[in-house]
This record gives sequence, structure tokens and C-alpha cells, in this order.
Amino acid sequence: MDMTSWQPPAADAPASGPTPDPGAAFAFCAGCGQRIAFTAPRCPRCGLARAGVGSDEEVASPKSYGVAVALCGVFGVLGVHHFYIGNHLHGFLDVLLVVVFCVLLAFNSPFALFVLLIDVIHTTYVFFVLIVGKQRDGQGRLIRTPTQT
Repeated sequence: MDMTSWQPPAADAPASGPTPDPGAAFAFCAGCGQRIAFTAPRCPRCGLARAGVGSDEEVASPKSYGVAVALCGVFGVLGVHHFYIGNHLHGFLDVLLVVVFCVLLAFNSPFALFVLLIDVIHTTYVFFVLIVGKQRDGQGRLIRTPTQT
């Protein structure tokens, strides 16, 4: 098929119309699973509005802000808060930093405190981002503060 002659489907055409431009980005409707343009504000099949597209509306995370802040404050260097909010790889990296710290400390290495300092700085940054309401969960949804409704 010659892509220079591709035309968008007519407004009354069914959702399974002509093949779309292969360079376009796509998403899937949460309601019916239809593949739709990433920038489409509504699904052409079921009409479900897509949050955050074509508006200032942001998709909120179901994760509790208070739990995330408490876990970060108490178990921050262990990365427990990352596991809670769904950033598992990030959590494993935090655990790895703690394990490396313990191994280096067992061998009286001068680098042990450096590794711990990296983890503490990282945890402080994540704690700050959580407090100001800019942290996202593992699916990219904003973990909202109680004042962000």
C-alpha cells in the first residue's frame, strides 16, 4: 500500500476502517480494548473518554500517599516504598545498594560509607518528590497528596 495516498477514515466509517499510518503511536481503550490513536480523547468504538488526553486531567494512582511517605521515611534506604508503589526495579536497586554496603562494611572497605551516602541521598530525593506530590507509581500515575484532588 502506498502510504502517500493514505486517507483518514470518514467520520461515519466503522472503527475497523482502513489501516492507519504505521508511524503513528497507539494506545488501547481501557473499556473495550480497541487500538486507538495515542492522542485521541475518546475511543471511537465505545466512546470512553481517555483521562489526561485533550485536558489537564491527570490519572491518579490508587496507592496511598500516606503509606508511601511512611514507608519511605522509615524503610527508605531499603527501598520498601518502591515495591509498594510498583517501581520494583528501583526497589531491587535500593536493596542491592544496601547489600553492597553490608559486604563492603564487612571487609572494612572505605567505600562502604560512600555507597550508604548514595542510598541516603537517593532516598532523601524520593522522599522530597513524594512530599511535594510529584512521585509516580509503577504505571506512571501520579501519587497525589491529600490536597491534590
